[in-house]
Amino acid sequence: MPASSAEKQLRTWIRSQHLICQGTDFIFETVDQAQLERFESCLGSMGGRVREVKAVGNWPMGPNRSFKILRAIASVPRPGGEELVQYWASRGANKTRYSEISS
Repeated sequence: MPASSAEKQLRTWIRSQHLICQGTDFIFETVDQAQLERFESCLGSMGGRVREVKAVGNWPMGPNRSFKILRAIASVPRPGGEELVQYWASRGANKTRYSEISS
């Protein structure tokens, strides 16, 4: 994936509160394994990497049905990551959309 497309996708996840910045790390949460793989691909094309992935809770999706919330902790790629961190600071949130469930 080209770096420009990867950065555009990461900005989309920042706006949708799937991706936040915490210190020098990106925290990405999703219920979709394919999105997690796409996140890893985006980071890889920018020179970053996912350090840890773990299930942190369950997202209810109706009666007797729920999905695992997957949290990826990734290194912020340098130097391109600085622009993403600034973008997150101006347009992002301090908590992911799943934070109330996964905390």
